[in-house]
This record gives sequence, C-alpha cells and structure tokens, in this order.
Amino acid sequence: MQTALHILALVTELKRDAVGGTIVSTEYYKKERAAFLFIKNGKSVSALGLVFHPAGAGCIFAPARKVNPDTREKPWPIFGLDGATITDISLPVLDRIFYLSATKPETNESLQVAFEAIGPNGNLWLLDSEGNMQGTLRNRDYSAGQPYEPSPLPPDRLNPLEMTVDDLRDFLHDSDHTSLLNALDRNILGFNRTMALEVIRRADVDFVEPSELTDDDIAGLHRHCRDMAARFQNPETGYLYQIRGGLEAYPFKLKSREEQPEKFKTLSLAVLELIQRRQVSREEESEQQTVTQAVARAVKRLEKRITKLEQDIRQAADYDKFKKLGELLTINRDRIKKGMERITVDDVYAEQPDPIDIALDPALPPQENIEQYFRKYRKGREGLELLERRLEISHSELDELRHMQAELERDYESARPRYAAEISSLLPKEAVKRESAPRLPYREHTLSTGLTIFIGRDGSDNDRTTFEFAKPYEFWFHTQQCPGSHVVMKFPNKSFEPSRLEIEETAAIAAWNSKARNDSLVPVIYTQRRYVRKPRKAKPGLVTVERESSVMVEPKKPA
Repeated sequence: MQTALHILALVTELKRDAVGGTIVSTEYYKKERAAFLFIKNGKSVSALGLVFHPAGAGCIFAPARKVNPDTREKPWPIFGLDGATITDISLPVLDRIFYLSATKPETNESLQVAFEAIGPNGNLWLLDSEGNMQGTLRNRDYSAGQPYEPSPLPPDRLNPLEMTVDDLRDFLHDSDHTSLLNALDRNILGFNRTMALEVIRRADVDFVEPSELTDDDIAGLHRHCRDMAARFQNPETGYLYQIRGGLEAYPFKLKSREEQPEKFKTLSLAVLELIQRRQVSREEESEQQTVTQAVARAVKRLEKRITKLEQDIRQAADYDKFKKLGELLTINRDRIKKGMERITVDDVYAEQPDPIDIALDPALPPQENIEQYFRKYRKGREGLELLERRLEISHSELDELRHMQAELERDYESARPRYAAEISSLLPKEAVKRESAPRLPYREHTLSTGLTIFIGRDGSDNDRTTFEFAKPYEFWFHTQQCPGSHVVMKFPNKSFEPSRLEIEETAAIAAWNSKARNDSLVPVIYTQRRYVRKPRKAKPGLVTVERESSVMVEPKKPA
C-alpha cells in the first residue's frame, strides 16, 4: 500500500505534468474497482488512476497506453468531468488524500475532486468550490452540501519533513517503545516497516534500544529520516522490490536489501506494475475469505482440544477410583471372561461391603481389562497437573485467537497487517507462497504443557530470534558463560506466568543446544527479553543480560 510519502511523490508528478491539461475522458470500472481520468497536456495523454481492488490498490499517473483494464465491463463516466481544465493539484497535509482543482470552460464552474488513496477503502469525492460534498464514486452515506472533512491525522505522529532533532529525541525518550523499528514504523508520517528499517540501517543503529540512543545516534536518525522523505519530493526513478512476500515501490534503492530491484522510469510506473501483478496473481477465493476460514478452523481445533482436555481432567481428577476398580478386578480375576461387558463384585474396601458394577471391554482378555484401569490411574496420577496446565494455555490461546477473529471481522484491512505472523502460521501450506515464507532464524518446539519455544540456530540467527521475534515481556534463555543457542519462550498473552516445570524444561533444551550438552548439570540463565542488550559492534550472538535468574538442569534433547 502507498504511504503518504508515495502520495507526495505522485502529487509532485501531477503538478509538473497534469496542471494545465484537459480531462478528455473518464472511466469507472465498478467490478474492477478502478477509476481513471485521462488528461491531455500538449500532445501527450496520461491517465490519473485510483485502483481500490483488494488484490492490488494504489493511485498512479502514467501514459494512457499503459492503462488497459483486462475486462469486458463497460466503464461509467465520472462526475461529468470531461472537458474540465486542471488548475491545481494540492496536498494540504502529509496524508494519503489530495485534491484536484478544475474549471469547466463552458460554465466557468470551479470544482474539486478529493482523491482518497487509502488502499481498498479508497474513494473519489466531487466537491464544489467551497469544499462541500456534491457526489461520491462509491456508495457512501453523505449529505449534499455538507463540508468534506477527511479523518484527522493522529496528533502524535511526526512529520519527517518538518520534525526537528529535538522533536525526535523527545519522542524516543518520552515514550515506551517495544523497539526502535516499531517506533519509527508506527509514529512517523508516511513511513512503513521497510522505510523504518532502511533508516535504522543507514544510521547504523541496528539492535539499539530507543532508550540507549546517544545524541549522535538521534541526529543520524533525524538526518536520514529527512533525507529519505525528501527523495519523495522530487522522484526521478521507481524501483520495485519483493519484500516479505509482497511488492513494494520506492523512488530510491534500498541499502537494507541485497537483491537488485526492478527499475522503472517513474515511481508511478513501478506502482502500476505492482498493482497489475497483484491482481493477476489473485486466486478465485479472496484473501480475506481464506484468512477468516483459516482462523475459524483454528478456533474449532482449539475448542475441540479444550473439550478433550476437560474430559481427560475429569477422569484424571478421580484417578484413585481407577486404582480401586483395578484392584477389585484383580481380586476377582478368575471370574472375568473375555466377551463380558460388565461384572458385579463386592466392594471390600467399603465399611459396609456393597456390590459394585464394573464395565469391561468385551474385546479384551481379563488381564488387559485389569491393566486398562491401572493405566487410567497412572495417567491421572502423573498427568493431572500437566493436563491442567495445558488447559490453561489452551484457554489463553483461544482467547487471543477469538480476539484476533473479532478484530478481523470488525476491520479486516487494518487488523490484517497487525496479525500477519499469526495468520501465516494458520493458513494452509498451499496458500502461503514461497516468497511469503522466508527462512526463519529459529527452530520451533512445543513443551509438554503445550507452550511454544523458539530455538535460535546460530550467530546472527540468534540475534534475529531474540530481537525480531521475541516480545519484550517474553522469557529469554541461555547457558551461563557457555556458547549456545538463544531460546525464547513464547507467551500466549502479556500476563502469562510460566510454571517452574516450563522454565526447567526450556532451560534443559537450552543446555542441550549449547557446548555443555554432554555435561551432567548445566547452569542456565533466563530473564525477560527487555533486559537483553546488543553491545555496539559485538560479534553475532553476543549480548549482555540484566536481572537474570538461573537454574541448574540436565541437558535434554527436544522430543
């Protein structure tokens, strides 16, 4: 999706090549969810397009010959704009909403068109010269004559073209940010995750916590933020990248990416190619339907697991009963015959011996029927605590999954990016493209209680596992003063508290994935990830730790 900075670049192109031109025709393809204004300026004809299709959305300005919707649908005209002369293109604030001002020569009537370049929710609004609403491209509720008022920008966002070094310093020091990457991604206007990472790489502050930034670090970040944003003010070339399974376009090369991008004459042409490729690759079933179905299946699986666990707990909680029944059957073994479904025996353990009816499996011989009850007894005795812990974790996972399901149902477009990692793990393998599933720096393992841990592979993979895939409140494990894997205990939610069993089991696996694997007892430290730091210019995998606890364990290979 284009950011506010991409729209700034588009407005720059339009001011240069569209102002003074005449709108010779307009086309709206309702099924394709695309609208185009064809503008003649001099001898050339260009197309200003707004595409709000879920498979690929964006706003572009390109030669008319490049725009050729693959559809038999008859286009509709837009707002009666044919023949109007474009007098201005404006972007009042750094946002994804810009305005085209035009005049109709035959009536000398002035009007405006508001372009909401906000992805699949995009729209066009026809406004009069006073900025009052007169029409809408899509079916939106409005009162004719009322002022057009776009949604206000978040008040705490920083404008990269206007912010000072002090603004950035105050923002980074005064707020509780989980990471520098998230802070820049979510709080600087026009930025996304890729641009935030690019600024961090250019400023050479990888793995540095916001609270640890020096004045020189912040000055470097400020300079690179301003420089990168300024590149959108005068775009000369477009570059198309394949990033995290999707396509992204920028007016400059990314130093944070090793692969060579595709080059286009303009940023708009790169965006147009991005839109067209996304739409061609769209499957018959919409992504939203695929995702919601996958989440619903996951909810059902968890509900079934919980039902089974509750059933097992009920049986395990009464495990002494199975021992008693097994012993009574042992006393009466000679009376049991294969094929019997029940047997009535005297309850010799009761103060007043009463007959007791015991169910049998007719397919099993006598001794197997007896052993079946003793197995239920052992399972209950040994597994009750474990079952209860699994149930607790499963309930937490179900709560989180239902919350995600509700968010997706309420506002899919904004919720989908926030839950990208969780959704990816739920989708069928055939629905996850190879490029959207890059090599992960960790191996995943499930503890006996059902809790998930990530085991870093080595070196820089350890760094990525710790600083990219662990949340600040989750537990981090490592053998004490011994090379080994970084191990992260994933929590179902922020308030989760791991049990002693889970800590010891994770520590044992961390010990196994270290050079102390063959020792009988190994000290392992653990702490919240927020207390793990990466020293400047440290070797891959080397970190410093604060507020750690330790536990002595025997190394254990993950099952």
